[in-house]
Order: sequence, then structure tokens, then C-alpha cells
Amino acid sequence: MEIFYLFIGIFLLAAGILDFLWTTLWVDGGAGPLTNRLAAITWKSLKRMSKKVPKLLSFSGPLIITLTINLWILLIWMGWTFIFAGSGTSILDSTDNHPVSWVERIYYTGYSIITLGNGEYSPKEGGWQIASILASGTGMLLITMSVTYILSVINSVTQQRSFADSVTAMGKSGVEMVKNSWNGKNFRNVDLLLNTFAAQLSSIAEQKKAYPILQYYYSENSGKAIAPVLAQLDDAVTIWQFGIPEENVPNQLLLQQVRSGIVSYLNTFEGDMDNAPDNLPPRLDLAEVQAAHLPTVSKEAFEEEVKAREDHRRKLLRLVQEEDREWPGEKGER
Repeated sequence: MEIFYLFIGIFLLAAGILDFLWTTLWVDGGAGPLTNRLAAITWKSLKRMSKKVPKLLSFSGPLIITLTINLWILLIWMGWTFIFAGSGTSILDSTDNHPVSWVERIYYTGYSIITLGNGEYSPKEGGWQIASILASGTGMLLITMSVTYILSVINSVTQQRSFADSVTAMGKSGVEMVKNSWNGKNFRNVDLLLNTFAAQLSSIAEQKKAYPILQYYYSENSGKAIAPVLAQLDDAVTIWQFGIPEENVPNQLLLQQVRSGIVSYLNTFEGDMDNAPDNLPPRLDLAEVQAAHLPTVSKEAFEEEVKAREDHRRKLLRLVQEEDREWPGEKGER
């Protein structure tokens, strides 16, 4: 039975350490399998409950990261506990040198992971002393890297919301952004902003790849939510690229860079992007732009370009709906 406990301990410890290192260190790997599953279940549960209490979703990010770290601690704690149970005399009572009970073994292991022990119990000489040192080292590594991970995630959330603020400051929809950026002759005044957006999008996409938990940080303010802001910016880029005569458009290279940044972010989305919704986002046309007396291409030419990008807009809609949002500019937007 004791050898069975040892194998259970090794399995739990390996699962905890693997998921922990996968999530915190492997930039291209995203979240570990256990973390990914826990986050998805928690998010779906909160989405269902938020229909009655909408504010619940705003706690999703902090709750998921808290549950994730507690999962790592629990797996490593229980892993070492079972490893020390691999021998009935692995841990001894310092007062009478007798083997300890299960409760005392759990207590000793937890204390060793968090600190270096308290002297009440001691490991048996030899390999178990080395095991105690490794347990303490594992705990110190877990605590240090968890704090670093939390700070990195919070910093990334702040950058995302700062980017969203910058985009929505230009307007509440893609059409508004286009109208507000007209200087009377062309749209070249927006080139500097597009350059900034392209750089920010590149950084945000890489952060999202490194920290998939970012998609679960829900803001009650839709103007600070990344999904509808990306949809809004994408609509504006589509109008600038394909709805405005070439002599009036912003810098085409910058527009392409912004579009590429949006696509990069979509590619990091932790969800089934192949099963995009059957319905399309609200129809994008030039009527409102033309009503503002801005130069445009023909309606037919623009609609043909928009139709060619239906799959891309479906993916954006999928992202917006996954965040429990409405397409920017729609009535009833949360």
C-alpha cells in the first residue's frame, strides 16, 4: 500500500508542476491543460449565473486566477503528502521519534511547502531529508512565480483597457471613427494613431498568447472590453481600406498592420473559432459616411469587398459573443 501512495504522490506532484510551469513559463503553450479546463468551466458557470446577476462576470478574472493558484498549491501539497506516505517512518515526531499520523503528515508537508518547517516533526535521515528540501524548494518556486504571474496578468489587463480607451475615444462605432477622423481633405491625420494601434495590438496579441486567462477579465464598461473594441476598429479599417477613394485614405501599410494585429489576436482566442456563428454582424455600409458628405467608392464595390471578408467578421462576432457583448453600435449593448 505504501508504494501505491508513493506513485499517487509522484503523479499528483508531476501534474501540478507540469501545469504550473506550462502556464507560467511556456509563452507559446498558453494555459496548462488543468488550468485551461478549470478556467473554461468557471467562465461558463459565471456566464449562466450572470443572466440573473450581471455583475458576477466582472469577478471572473480574479476568481479564475485565484482558483488556478489554489489548484497548483493543492496538487503539489497533496503530491508531497502522498510521497511522504510512501514510507511509514518518513516523518518522525521530534519529541518521541514515533511515526506521524495522516493529519500530522499533511500538516508537516504544508508547513514545509510554505516555509522550511517548524521543528515539531523531522524527516528520517537520508533520502527523506532530501525530499523535504525539494518540497520546500517547490513551494518557494510556486509562491515566487505565482506572484510574478499575477503581476504580469494585471499589467496586461491594464494595457488592454488602455488600448480600448484609445480606440473608443475616436467614436463608439467603426463608422463614427471614420467620420470623426476626416480633416476636410483626407484621413491622413489618423496615421499616427494607426501606427500606435498597430504597435499596441502586436503587444496585446503576444500577451494574450502568453496569458490566455486575459480573455476572462470582464469589464462592466463595454468601452474597455477588448472584443467589441477590436470589432469596432476592424469596421473602421474596412471602411478606410475599401470604402474610401485611394487618394483620401490613411496610410495603407498602417491599415494593413492594424488588420494583421486584429487577426493575430483572433488566432490566440481560446475557443472554437471554426464554429463561427451562422448570423453575421450588423450590415456594414457607406450610407452614414455618405450622409456626412465624405468621399466614398461605389456601393457595389464596397459590398463586394465586405462580402469577401464574411468569415473574418464571423470570427469577430464569435469573439464578441464569447465575452457576452453586443456588436459595437447595436442597441442594448452591455
